[in-house]
Amino acid sequence: MKQKVSQISPDKLYASLLKRKNEQEQQARLKSPIVTANKYGFSSNRNSGGTSKIEAKKARPASGKDLKDVSKVLLKKTHARQNSKLVETKENSQNLSTSALSLLLKIKQDKHENKQSQIQQPKDLYNQETIQKKYQKLMEMTKQQQQLILKPKLFKGPRSISNPDISTMQLQIVKANGQSAAGMLYNGQTKTNQDIYKLIQKFCRRENDWYIQVSDGHGTNGHQVAQFLQEVLPQFVEQGVVHMTSCYERDKQINQVLKNCFLQTSDELMDSGIDITYSGATTVVVLSFDNVLYCANIGDSRAIIGRFDNKLSVIELSKDHKPDCFLEQARILQRGGRVQAYSDEDGNPIGPARVWKLDEDVPGLAMSRSFGDYIASQVGVICEPEIIKHSLLPCDKFIVVASDGIWEFLSNEQVVEIVYEYYKRDDSQGACQKLVQLAREAWQREDEVIDDITIVIAFIK
Repeated sequence: MKQKVSQISPDKLYASLLKRKNEQEQQARLKSPIVTANKYGFSSNRNSGGTSKIEAKKARPASGKDLKDVSKVLLKKTHARQNSKLVETKENSQNLSTSALSLLLKIKQDKHENKQSQIQQPKDLYNQETIQKKYQKLMEMTKQQQQLILKPKLFKGPRSISNPDISTMQLQIVKANGQSAAGMLYNGQTKTNQDIYKLIQKFCRRENDWYIQVSDGHGTNGHQVAQFLQEVLPQFVEQGVVHMTSCYERDKQINQVLKNCFLQTSDELMDSGIDITYSGATTVVVLSFDNVLYCANIGDSRAIIGRFDNKLSVIELSKDHKPDCFLEQARILQRGGRVQAYSDEDGNPIGPARVWKLDEDVPGLAMSRSFGDYIASQVGVICEPEIIKHSLLPCDKFIVVASDGIWEFLSNEQVVEIVYEYYKRDDSQGACQKLVQLAREAWQREDEVIDDITIVIAFIK
């Protein structure tokens, strides 16, 4: 086996070679050598004349006698090659020493530069690690925010090839109650209640589906119109949505289906035998399919959601259709009607804006969309619903659907605050009774009459 060669550090080798060079320089001064090393590492004579060639010839062995001096040449660590001009002697080792020293110096410089780069490298690596740690921290914060949103219980929804684990939050109506109260006339007599509501659980024979409807009649036969809508409209809606088995199919078709249902109901009302010349009804419908709500509305009845996300807020599911709304008024004017409020003797407006024929002071309807109202329908009043979709969130707590008897003097925010106190007690019927009471008290304070009041409250969990 080969013996392991001991490794000498460059510093020690440099020191030994430097010591050897100094010794050789001292010997050179004593012996006065003929051959010295130039900067190119080749042997050269001190005298630059032609004597170097003559002396070189004399130094070559010309005969066998001269060959006897070969041993002396070897002892002096010199040899001669006839076919070469290079003459190497013991002193020529200085050339090797010089070359080795220059090489060692270069190695030492390189080593120093490498040490500096090695010192700087960890700093760069540290910076990269710091950046990576900050990035990971940001990613963790993002995941925490996503987890806060997805805290509620989830169930697996429709799967797809691109995303096989689509999850949908399981939120639905768990309880609903309604209440309706008749209003009061100028003489203090209780009037005929023209409001009505419809509440259907397990709509279309589906466990978690609900149907909520509130209709507010007006005119001489308003109560008959509202009663007709309560019986007919839910049937048309059920026939339209019962075949929709998937949420994708429902989203694609629901708007047109609901519009067709409202138009069919209007046609049936025209043929019902009820005198609708100056009578009609507003209607708001809320459909709940698992965790999705669809609201179809005509008129000034209203549906809202009470949301609690660190604080109470209101989400509107419908918009009131008033004659002085820009788009509603534009349609009425285009069809030959006019929009104007009642006025006193001095011409000052009194009360809300109303729909009139251009050349007659009829019908004076205070909403721009309704069922019935034949005269008003000739000047731009329509029964096409405005439909709004809403996907439930964990912070959505309850739904309030009510006629304008509630909204006339109570704001959305006031209603939400009152209902939320009963939501915490899980008492939807108590919330209905409380709001009907507060609305009647507000009518007594603010007006000489009391309008019919109807409300439905549904809790979401």
